[in-house]
Amino acid sequence: MIFRSLFQSVFMHLLSFRLLSPFSWLAVCCLLGLACGSPQTSVQLDAASVRTLHSRVSEAGVIQPTIEVPIAPDVSGEVVFIGVKEGQKVNKGDLLITIQPDDYRAVLEQSEASLSRAKADYLRAKAAVAEQEARVLQDSLIMKRNMELFEEKVVSKLDLENSQTSYKVSRSKLESARYQVQASFYQVKTSEASRKQARQNLDRTNIYSSIDGTITSLDVEIGQRVVGTSQMAGTEILKIADLAKMEVVVEVNENDIVNVNLGDSATVEIDAYPGEFFYGEVMEIAYSANVTGAASADQVTNFEVKVEVSPASYQHLAQNRQEESPFRPGMTALVEVFTQMVENAVVVPIQAVTLRKSDSTKEEESEVVFRYDGARVVQVPVKTGISDDQYIEISQGLEKETKIVVGPYQTLSERLRDGMEVTTYTRRAKK
Repeated sequence: MIFRSLFQSVFMHLLSFRLLSPFSWLAVCCLLGLACGSPQTSVQLDAASVRTLHSRVSEAGVIQPTIEVPIAPDVSGEVVFIGVKEGQKVNKGDLLITIQPDDYRAVLEQSEASLSRAKADYLRAKAAVAEQEARVLQDSLIMKRNMELFEEKVVSKLDLENSQTSYKVSRSKLESARYQVQASFYQVKTSEASRKQARQNLDRTNIYSSIDGTITSLDVEIGQRVVGTSQMAGTEILKIADLAKMEVVVEVNENDIVNVNLGDSATVEIDAYPGEFFYGEVMEIAYSANVTGAASADQVTNFEVKVEVSPASYQHLAQNRQEESPFRPGMTALVEVFTQMVENAVVVPIQAVTLRKSDSTKEEESEVVFRYDGARVVQVPVKTGISDDQYIEISQGLEKETKIVVGPYQTLSERLRDGMEVTTYTRRAKK
């Protein structure tokens, strides 16, 4: 720089006296260009620091109750009574909805009549067995007497054979009567089962709450016909949820899901409460993937993760609103899951780490940082660890408080080379 300034002063002095020929002018201009040289590269510096680093996965999701029970009727029919409204608290066993019971009451009465008839048939079959047993006894006595008389040659052989045949027929009828008793007995059992089913269907026209909770959805009106689950999927008429425990359901990409584990802590931000931070824990990780755009270049594979929100973190909001929970199912939330933590880690800004080809292979790229050494930069290979939104861990290759180059990005990623002379500048803070 001093040489450049001196050369310029001499040049201007000669120019003032007009002592240069045209060829001299050209030579002086060339020398001046060499003296001035190309401008040096300017870089921004920062220093490696030591801090506790948290690796995190951030995803958006929706709030929903941890326990939410959809209610669908077991029987089909017309809704004739609704005893609740959306947002109402209910206890287990409370009557919610009634379906028209007249048809099911008639079926129950028919079943009871069929049962009475089956019982009567059973008693009649038992009486027939007793009657047939007496006939068998009578025929056996006649057969024995005829056998004695035949030996005395009092009756003919034909009379003896007829008595023997009558005895065999009576025995067969007795066996048949006994089978009829068994059939009548099972018919009674069938009728009892039919009556039990008819009574259950009649009882199912009244739908009761299965848990303590809050009605979060009511999708029927009086007069509307609903389909029971005994026939098909059934009509979902309402939902009951326990709002004391809430969770956030998020979709985590396949690249990040391997870092998420059960029990990982998380922070939750809810759009409806700006500036509020809530705390949670990963309670469930899906094993089956949700794939969109399958077999295409835009295929995305995500896994569902459920993060339970700690009630203690939003208790102050619930008390202010005098409600069990300040949240509503379906609210939008942003979840940050802390997957790993390293204490006393040497870290640098993420942009300080770049890729350069190795001197040995000249092909494989490795991670490096550029250390500032006076007026030059030195390329330093490093090994990195976890990272967050701003910093990345340097597990090997760099000491704390070492000055490094952090920008500009294009200079750092493309132009900067090992041993290059640089100048430094301080980035102005944004107003």
